Amino acid sequence: MVKATSDYLKPISFLIVDDKSYMRRVVKNVLETLGARLLEEANDGSEALASIRNWPPDIILTEWRLYPMTGLELLKAIRAERGSIRFTPVVMITSETRREKVIQARNTGITEFVAKPFNAKSLLLRIKEVIERPRPYVDVGSYFGPDRRRRTEVMAEGEERRGQGGPREPAPPTKGPRGMTQEQIDRLVAGDNIREH
Repeated sequence: MVKATSDYLKPISFLIVDDKSYMRRVVKNVLETLGARLLEEANDGSEALASIRNWPPDIILTEWRLYPMTGLELLKAIRAERGSIRFTPVVMITSETRREKVIQARNTGITEFVAKPFNAKSLLLRIKEVIERPRPYVDVGSYFGPDRRRRTEVMAEGEERRGQGGPREPAPPTKGPRGMTQEQIDRLVAGDNIREH
């Protein structure tokens, strides 16, 4: 067990969903360092869904690439549930960072999106967004999930909040299959329009 350096996450329960045990261990170590003690794990989406119905966590952290039920399918199933489970914040932690994938996750009701590889600070910033600045949920027929217009400023890694001091230029687009940077993902999930050139 990792020695906690904080009690910040002590009252929060987490479900970590990843088919790779070492990735679950990495996420678990980060959470334990921040004081989390209420931690469950699942190998795939279907196992996670069964766990959620028996032990509803406060926050779900899931990989996209899972088999047989993917993280995105898990997210869809959670948002389609009746009752309080559908309001559970879901943080996608994945290397699926191409623009169309991030948009797909956002439009399915993801709460936050963390690009792999990630560091403890990156994960903590997104968890803090979930805890300290929860967004209202909207139900507009074809979409149920956190309000996609959540904020115009997002946390920069180790920086003050952006968005202060005037309008921002869109970040330059990423070309090819490489995917988006964490900053671009944050802006897109926040509702900013990142244009393709």
